[in-house]
Amino acid sequence: MKPKTPLQQLQEMNVKIPKANKMPSRPKIPESDIIEKFIKGGTGKGGQKINKTNSKVQLTHIPTGIVVTSQATRSREQNRDKAREILAMKIEEMEKGVMCRKQIVIARKQMLKKRAKKKTKSKYKKLEEEKNKSIDEVVIVVD
Repeated sequence: MKPKTPLQQLQEMNVKIPKANKMPSRPKIPESDIIEKFIKGGTGKGGQKINKTNSKVQLTHIPTGIVVTSQATRSREQNRDKAREILAMKIEEMEKGVMCRKQIVIARKQMLKKRAKKKTKSKYKKLEEEKNKSIDEVVIVVD
């Protein structure tokens, strides 16, 4: 049996999926709960510079012990922001489960994809019916 998608889980709980501009706010973590380290990065974009600088960020959440590292860019500030965002999402997912922002975003994407597929299917079904109808008309005229 396949595991249920976030969309299916939310629909079972009768949760209405919000529009893109009405999504839940991004979670925040107090600074006192975080230990921050800067580490020399070893791989990724940035050339030789990335190997020489301490731009990789490692955050440890003290209450849960979750460790997150980020080396998305060469900028220390951008990596700090990205690591905090990832850590907040992980903690929220642990606390709220399916009702967290990440799962709602995934469910919204699945819902939009499902809607587009349904629309495409109905479009081609309609075209097929029109094609069959025109063929029937031609047959009648020929007789």
